[in-house]
Amino acid sequence: MTEITGLRESFTREEYTSPEIFDREMRTIYSTNWCFAGLAQNLSKIGDRMVVEIGNESILIVRNRENQLRAFYNVCQHRGSQLCDASGSGFGAAITCPYHAWSYSLEGELVATPLHEKDAIDRSAISLQAVRVAEWQGFIFVALDPNAPDLLQWLDDHYSRPRDLEKFDMASLKNAKSTVDEVEANWKVLGENYSECLHCAVVHPELVDLVPIYKTGKTIQDDRADWGVSLADGATALSYKQNENLPLLPTMDDLDDYSVFGAYVYPNMLIDISPTLAVITRYVPRSATHTTIFTDYLFPADVVNNKDFDLEPTIGFSDLVNQQDISVCVRVQRGVASRSFTRAYHTKMERYCRHFVRRYRDEIKSVS
Repeated sequence: MTEITGLRESFTREEYTSPEIFDREMRTIYSTNWCFAGLAQNLSKIGDRMVVEIGNESILIVRNRENQLRAFYNVCQHRGSQLCDASGSGFGAAITCPYHAWSYSLEGELVATPLHEKDAIDRSAISLQAVRVAEWQGFIFVALDPNAPDLLQWLDDHYSRPRDLEKFDMASLKNAKSTVDEVEANWKVLGENYSECLHCAVVHPELVDLVPIYKTGKTIQDDRADWGVSLADGATALSYKQNENLPLLPTMDDLDDYSVFGAYVYPNMLIDISPTLAVITRYVPRSATHTTIFTDYLFPADVVNNKDFDLEPTIGFSDLVNQQDISVCVRVQRGVASRSFTRAYHTKMERYCRHFVRRYRDEIKSVS
Protein backbone atom coordinates (compact mmCIF):
# COMPACT_ATOMS: atom_id res chain seq x y z
CA MET A 1 0.00 0.00 0.00
CA THR A 2 1.41 3.40 -1.00
CA GLU A 3 2.26 5.74 1.86
CA ILE A 4 1.02 9.33 1.59
CA THR A 5 3.28 12.01 3.01
CA GLY A 6 1.70 13.73 6.02
CA LEU A 7 -1.10 11.20 6.45
CA ARG A 8 -1.65 8.12 8.61
CA GLU A 9 -4.12 5.39 7.75
CA SER A 10 -7.35 5.27 9.71
CA PHE A 11 -10.38 2.97 9.53
CA THR A 12 -11.34 1.20 6.33
CA ARG A 13 -14.65 1.22 4.50
CA GLU A 14 -15.42 -2.25 5.88
CA GLU A 15 -14.69 -1.17 9.46
CA TYR A 16 -17.28 1.57 9.09
CA THR A 17 -19.92 -0.52 7.33
CA SER A 18 -19.50 -4.29 7.81
CA PRO A 19 -22.07 -6.12 9.99
CA GLU A 20 -19.50 -8.89 10.57
CA ILE A 21 -16.89 -6.46 11.89
CA PHE A 22 -19.52 -4.73 14.00
CA ASP A 23 -20.45 -8.06 15.58
CA ARG A 24 -16.80 -8.71 16.35
CA GLU A 25 -16.50 -5.28 17.98
CA MET A 26 -19.41 -6.09 20.26
CA ARG A 27 -17.80 -9.43 21.21
CA THR A 28 -14.37 -7.93 21.80
CA ILE A 29 -14.22 -4.21 22.51
CA TYR A 30 -17.62 -3.83 24.18
CA SER A 31 -17.34 -7.15 26.01
CA THR A 32 -13.83 -6.61 27.40
CA ASN A 33 -13.74 -2.94 28.39
CA TRP A 34 -15.62 -1.16 31.12
CA CYS A 35 -18.57 0.59 29.46
CA PHE A 36 -20.43 3.64 30.72
CA ALA A 37 -23.98 2.60 31.61
CA GLY A 38 -25.66 5.68 33.11
CA LEU A 39 -25.93 8.07 36.05
CA ALA A 40 -25.88 6.69 39.58
CA GLN A 41 -28.40 9.36 40.63
CA ASN A 42 -30.99 7.52 38.54
CA LEU A 43 -30.74 4.64 41.03
CA SER A 44 -31.36 6.53 44.25
CA LYS A 45 -33.75 4.15 46.04
CA ILE A 46 -33.78 0.46 46.95
CA GLY A 47 -34.96 -1.57 43.99
CA ASP A 48 -34.48 1.14 41.40
CA ARG A 49 -33.40 -0.47 38.16
CA MET A 50 -31.53 0.45 35.01
CA VAL A 51 -31.68 -1.60 31.82
CA VAL A 52 -28.79 -0.95 29.45
CA GLU A 53 -27.31 -2.52 26.33
CA ILE A 54 -23.63 -3.40 26.56
CA GLY A 55 -22.35 -4.94 23.36
CA ASN A 56 -24.88 -7.59 22.38
CA GLU A 57 -26.16 -8.04 25.94
CA SER A 58 -29.00 -6.55 27.96
CA ILE A 59 -27.81 -5.77 31.49
CA LEU A 60 -29.93 -5.06 34.57
CA ILE A 61 -28.46 -2.80 37.27
CA VAL A 62 -30.18 -2.32 40.64
CA ARG A 63 -29.65 -0.59 43.97
CA ASN A 64 -29.70 -3.08 46.87
CA ARG A 65 -30.72 -2.71 50.52
CA GLU A 66 -27.19 -1.69 51.52
CA ASN A 67 -27.23 1.15 48.96
CA GLN A 68 -24.82 -0.78 46.75
CA LEU A 69 -25.03 -1.35 43.02
CA ARG A 70 -25.58 -4.82 41.64
CA ALA A 71 -25.63 -5.83 37.97
CA PHE A 72 -26.88 -8.97 36.24
CA TYR A 73 -27.52 -10.31 32.79
CA ASN A 74 -31.16 -9.42 32.17
CA VAL A 75 -32.18 -13.06 31.83
CA CYS A 76 -34.37 -15.28 34.02
CA GLN A 77 -32.60 -18.55 34.78
CA HIS A 78 -35.85 -20.56 34.58
CA ARG A 79 -36.73 -20.44 30.89
CA GLY A 80 -34.59 -17.58 29.60
CA SER A 81 -37.15 -14.79 29.49
CA GLN A 82 -35.83 -11.25 29.60
CA LEU A 83 -36.62 -9.95 33.07
CA CYS A 84 -37.02 -6.21 32.67
CA ASP A 85 -37.93 -4.08 29.68
CA ALA A 86 -37.14 -0.59 30.93
CA SER A 87 -35.40 1.43 33.61
CA GLY A 88 -37.39 2.94 36.43
CA SER A 89 -38.17 3.38 40.12
CA GLY A 90 -40.67 2.01 42.61
CA PHE A 91 -40.20 -1.69 41.93
CA GLY A 92 -39.26 -2.60 45.50
CA ALA A 93 -36.88 -5.31 46.65
CA ALA A 94 -37.69 -8.04 44.14
CA ILE A 95 -36.93 -8.72 40.50
CA THR A 96 -39.91 -10.64 39.11
CA CYS A 97 -39.96 -12.37 35.76
CA PRO A 98 -43.04 -11.42 33.67
CA TYR A 99 -43.27 -14.97 32.26
CA HIS A 100 -43.78 -17.30 35.27
CA ALA A 101 -43.37 -14.76 38.09
CA TRP A 102 -40.20 -16.32 39.46
CA SER A 103 -38.66 -13.68 41.70
CA TYR A 104 -35.09 -12.83 42.59
CA SER A 105 -33.67 -10.72 45.39
CA LEU A 106 -31.60 -7.63 44.69
CA GLU A 107 -28.58 -9.88 45.20
CA GLY A 108 -29.77 -12.09 42.33
CA GLU A 109 -30.91 -15.00 44.54
CA LEU A 110 -34.02 -16.95 43.58
CA VAL A 111 -36.56 -16.30 46.36
CA ALA A 112 -39.99 -17.25 44.96
CA THR A 113 -41.35 -19.85 42.53
CA PRO A 114 -45.17 -19.52 42.50
CA LEU A 115 -47.34 -22.66 42.27
CA HIS A 116 -44.53 -24.83 43.64
CA GLU A 117 -44.09 -26.06 47.19
CA LYS A 118 -41.35 -24.22 49.04
CA ASP A 119 -39.01 -27.21 49.09
CA ALA A 120 -39.90 -28.54 45.63
CA ILE A 121 -37.04 -26.62 44.00
CA ASP A 122 -33.52 -26.04 45.32
CA ARG A 123 -33.61 -22.28 44.94
CA SER A 124 -30.05 -21.93 46.20
CA ALA A 125 -28.83 -23.66 43.03
CA ILE A 126 -30.31 -21.01 40.72
CA SER A 127 -29.44 -17.32 40.71
CA LEU A 128 -29.03 -14.49 38.23
CA GLN A 129 -25.66 -14.31 36.51
CA ALA A 130 -23.79 -11.36 37.96
CA VAL A 131 -21.83 -8.76 36.02
CA ARG A 132 -19.12 -6.48 37.39
CA VAL A 133 -20.36 -2.99 38.17
CA ALA A 134 -18.56 0.02 39.65
CA GLU A 135 -19.14 3.73 40.16
CA TRP A 136 -16.81 6.63 39.45
CA GLN A 137 -17.75 10.29 39.95
CA GLY A 138 -21.44 9.41 39.98
CA PHE A 139 -21.18 7.42 36.75
CA ILE A 140 -22.01 3.70 36.56
CA PHE A 141 -19.72 1.40 34.59
CA VAL A 142 -20.26 -2.25 33.69
CA ALA A 143 -17.66 -4.82 32.63
CA LEU A 144 -18.78 -8.06 31.01
CA ASP A 145 -15.25 -9.41 31.30
CA PRO A 146 -14.67 -10.81 34.82
CA ASN A 147 -10.93 -10.31 34.29
CA ALA A 148 -11.15 -6.62 33.43
CA PRO A 149 -8.78 -4.47 35.53
CA ASP A 150 -9.96 -2.33 38.41
CA LEU A 151 -12.05 0.56 37.07
CA LEU A 152 -9.71 3.29 38.32
CA GLN A 153 -6.70 1.52 36.84
CA TRP A 154 -8.56 1.18 33.55
CA LEU A 155 -9.40 4.90 33.59
CA ASP A 156 -5.76 5.76 34.29
CA ASP A 157 -4.78 3.98 31.09
CA HIS A 158 -6.72 6.44 28.92
CA TYR A 159 -4.74 8.92 26.84
CA SER A 160 -7.54 11.47 27.40
CA ARG A 161 -6.80 11.66 31.16
CA PRO A 162 -10.41 11.47 32.42
CA ARG A 163 -9.33 11.28 36.06
CA ASP A 164 -7.98 14.83 35.78
CA LEU A 165 -11.65 15.86 35.72
CA GLU A 166 -12.29 14.50 39.21
CA LYS A 167 -11.47 17.98 40.54
CA PHE A 168 -14.90 19.11 39.31
CA ASP A 169 -16.67 16.71 41.72
CA MET A 170 -19.07 15.51 39.05
CA ALA A 171 -20.85 13.24 41.53
CA SER A 172 -22.21 16.37 43.24
CA LEU A 173 -23.93 17.57 40.06
CA LYS A 174 -27.57 16.95 39.21
CA ASN A 175 -29.08 16.08 35.86
CA ALA A 176 -31.38 18.79 34.53
CA LYS A 177 -32.28 17.24 31.18
CA SER A 178 -31.66 14.13 29.09
CA THR A 179 -31.91 13.77 25.32
CA VAL A 180 -31.83 10.79 22.97
CA ASP A 181 -30.69 10.96 19.34
CA GLU A 182 -30.87 8.13 16.82
CA VAL A 183 -27.92 8.61 14.48
CA GLU A 184 -27.29 6.87 11.16
CA ALA A 185 -23.55 6.59 11.72
CA ASN A 186 -21.01 4.09 13.00
CA TRP A 187 -19.88 4.63 16.59
CA LYS A 188 -16.27 5.03 15.40
CA VAL A 189 -17.25 7.90 13.10
CA LEU A 190 -18.65 9.64 16.19
CA GLY A 191 -15.55 8.85 18.26
CA GLU A 192 -13.18 10.18 15.60
CA ASN A 193 -15.21 13.34 15.18
CA TYR A 194 -15.04 14.03 18.92
CA SER A 195 -11.29 13.41 19.01
CA GLU A 196 -10.29 16.21 16.66
CA CYS A 197 -11.10 19.85 16.02
CA LEU A 198 -9.97 20.36 12.45
CA HIS A 199 -13.68 20.45 11.63
CA CYS A 200 -14.61 22.95 14.32
CA ALA A 201 -14.16 26.20 12.40
CA VAL A 202 -16.34 24.85 9.58
CA VAL A 203 -18.96 22.90 11.51
CA HIS A 204 -19.16 24.86 14.79
CA PRO A 205 -18.94 28.61 14.07
CA GLU A 206 -20.79 29.49 17.28
CA LEU A 207 -18.48 27.31 19.39
CA VAL A 208 -15.21 28.62 18.00
CA ASP A 209 -16.34 32.19 18.64
CA LEU A 210 -16.43 31.26 22.34
CA VAL A 211 -13.34 28.99 22.29
CA PRO A 212 -10.79 30.69 20.01
CA ILE A 213 -8.18 27.90 20.13
CA TYR A 214 -10.65 25.62 18.35
CA LYS A 215 -10.42 27.88 15.29
CA THR A 216 -6.83 26.66 14.86
CA GLY A 217 -7.83 23.00 14.82
CA LYS A 218 -6.20 22.31 18.18
CA THR A 219 -8.04 20.65 21.06
CA ILE A 220 -5.66 21.79 23.84
CA GLN A 221 -3.56 24.88 24.45
CA ASP A 222 0.21 24.52 24.35
CA ASP A 223 0.59 26.86 27.32
CA ARG A 224 -1.67 24.83 29.63
CA ALA A 225 -0.55 21.63 31.33
CA ASP A 226 -4.08 20.86 32.57
CA TRP A 227 -5.42 20.25 29.04
CA GLY A 228 -8.02 22.96 29.53
CA VAL A 229 -8.76 25.61 26.91
CA SER A 230 -9.72 29.18 27.67
CA LEU A 231 -12.90 30.91 26.65
CA ALA A 232 -12.72 34.12 24.65
CA ASP A 233 -12.18 37.37 26.52
CA GLY A 234 -15.44 38.35 28.18
CA ALA A 235 -17.08 34.95 27.68
CA THR A 236 -18.27 33.24 30.85
CA ALA A 237 -20.01 30.10 29.61
CA LEU A 238 -20.80 27.92 26.64
CA SER A 239 -24.22 29.44 26.26
CA TYR A 240 -26.33 31.65 24.05
CA LYS A 241 -26.48 34.01 27.01
CA GLN A 242 -23.29 35.32 28.63
CA ASN A 243 -22.97 36.66 32.18
CA GLU A 244 -26.16 34.84 33.18
CA ASN A 245 -24.88 34.37 36.76
CA LEU A 246 -25.31 30.61 36.87
CA PRO A 247 -23.22 29.11 39.69
CA LEU A 248 -19.90 27.69 38.53
CA LEU A 249 -19.02 24.02 38.76
CA PRO A 250 -16.91 23.05 41.80
CA THR A 251 -13.30 24.35 41.59
CA MET A 252 -13.99 26.20 38.32
CA ASP A 253 -13.51 29.50 40.12
CA ASP A 254 -10.00 28.37 41.11
CA LEU A 255 -8.86 28.54 37.49
CA ASP A 256 -7.19 31.60 36.02
CA ASP A 257 -9.57 31.65 33.05
CA TYR A 258 -13.08 30.48 32.35
CA SER A 259 -12.26 27.17 30.71
CA VAL A 260 -13.57 24.04 29.04
CA PHE A 261 -12.28 20.49 29.29
CA GLY A 262 -13.12 17.23 27.59
CA ALA A 263 -12.33 13.52 27.67
CA TYR A 264 -13.28 10.55 25.52
CA VAL A 265 -13.63 7.56 27.84
CA TYR A 266 -13.21 4.72 25.36
CA PRO A 267 -15.28 3.16 23.99
CA ASN A 268 -18.63 4.85 24.66
CA MET A 269 -18.47 7.92 26.93
CA LEU A 270 -17.77 11.62 26.38
CA ILE A 271 -17.26 14.12 29.21
CA ASP A 272 -17.45 17.83 28.42
CA ILE A 273 -16.86 20.34 31.19
CA SER A 274 -17.59 24.06 30.83
CA PRO A 275 -17.80 26.74 33.54
CA THR A 276 -21.45 26.08 34.46
CA LEU A 277 -22.26 22.71 32.94
CA ALA A 278 -21.07 19.12 32.51
CA VAL A 279 -22.38 17.34 29.42
CA ILE A 280 -22.20 13.55 29.61
CA THR A 281 -22.68 11.50 26.45
CA ARG A 282 -23.18 7.75 26.07
CA TYR A 283 -22.96 5.86 22.78
CA VAL A 284 -25.00 2.68 22.31
CA PRO A 285 -24.02 1.06 18.99
CA ARG A 286 -27.04 -0.63 17.37
CA SER A 287 -25.48 -1.72 14.08
CA ALA A 288 -22.55 -0.88 11.85
CA THR A 289 -24.49 2.13 10.59
CA HIS A 290 -26.63 3.18 13.56
CA THR A 291 -25.81 4.53 17.04
CA THR A 292 -28.09 5.82 19.78
CA ILE A 293 -26.68 8.83 21.63
CA PHE A 294 -27.85 9.56 25.19
CA THR A 295 -26.92 12.99 26.54
CA ASP A 296 -27.27 14.26 30.11
CA TYR A 297 -26.88 17.91 31.15
CA LEU A 298 -25.53 18.26 34.69
CA PHE A 299 -25.48 21.43 36.82
CA PRO A 300 -24.74 22.18 40.48
CA ALA A 301 -27.58 20.76 42.56
CA ASP A 302 -28.83 24.16 43.77
CA VAL A 303 -29.37 25.25 40.16
CA VAL A 304 -31.66 22.46 38.99
CA ASN A 305 -35.38 23.10 39.61
CA ASN A 306 -34.62 26.64 40.76
CA LYS A 307 -36.91 28.91 38.75
CA ASP A 308 -34.52 31.82 39.24
CA PHE A 309 -32.13 30.19 36.76
CA ASP A 310 -32.84 29.78 33.06
CA LEU A 311 -30.91 26.72 31.90
CA GLU A 312 -32.19 26.64 28.32
CA PRO A 313 -29.58 29.04 26.83
CA THR A 314 -26.83 26.75 28.13
CA ILE A 315 -28.49 23.43 27.31
CA GLY A 316 -29.61 24.72 23.93
CA PHE A 317 -26.10 25.80 22.98
CA SER A 318 -24.65 22.40 23.85
CA ASP A 319 -27.41 20.68 21.91
CA LEU A 320 -26.66 22.88 18.91
CA VAL A 321 -23.05 21.66 18.92
CA ASN A 322 -24.28 18.09 19.33
CA GLN A 323 -26.67 18.36 16.39
CA GLN A 324 -23.95 19.90 14.23
CA ASP A 325 -21.69 16.94 15.01
CA ILE A 326 -24.48 14.47 14.31
CA SER A 327 -25.19 16.07 10.95
CA VAL A 328 -21.62 15.87 9.74
CA CYS A 329 -21.19 12.30 11.06
CA VAL A 330 -24.25 11.16 9.11
CA ARG A 331 -22.70 12.78 6.05
CA VAL A 332 -19.47 10.86 6.67
CA GLN A 333 -21.32 7.57 7.05
CA ARG A 334 -23.03 8.09 3.69
CA GLY A 335 -19.66 8.82 2.10
CA VAL A 336 -17.69 5.92 3.53
CA ALA A 337 -20.31 3.51 2.17
CA SER A 338 -19.33 4.46 -1.38
CA ARG A 339 -17.46 1.83 -3.39
CA SER A 340 -15.02 4.61 -4.30
CA PHE A 341 -13.92 4.89 -0.66
CA THR A 342 -11.13 2.64 0.62
CA ARG A 343 -10.01 4.08 3.96
CA ALA A 344 -9.84 7.30 5.96
CA TYR A 345 -6.67 9.17 6.91
CA HIS A 346 -5.47 11.33 9.77
CA THR A 347 -3.06 14.23 9.75
CA LYS A 348 -0.51 14.94 12.46
CA MET A 349 -2.97 17.33 14.10
CA GLU A 350 -5.46 14.49 14.52
CA ARG A 351 -3.19 12.67 16.96
CA TYR A 352 -6.00 11.73 19.38
CA CYS A 353 -7.82 10.04 16.51
CA ARG A 354 -4.65 8.05 15.94
CA HIS A 355 -4.62 7.02 19.63
CA PHE A 356 -8.19 5.82 19.13
CA VAL A 357 -7.29 3.78 16.05
CA ARG A 358 -4.24 2.18 17.69
CA ARG A 359 -6.22 1.08 20.74
CA TYR A 360 -9.00 -0.26 18.55
CA ARG A 361 -6.57 -2.23 16.39
CA ASP A 362 -4.83 -3.73 19.43
CA GLU A 363 -8.12 -4.86 20.94
CA ILE A 364 -9.96 -6.06 17.84
CA LYS A 365 -7.13 -8.48 16.98
CA SER A 366 -6.53 -9.68 20.54
CA VAL A 367 -9.70 -11.80 20.79
CA SER A 368 -10.80 -14.21 18.09
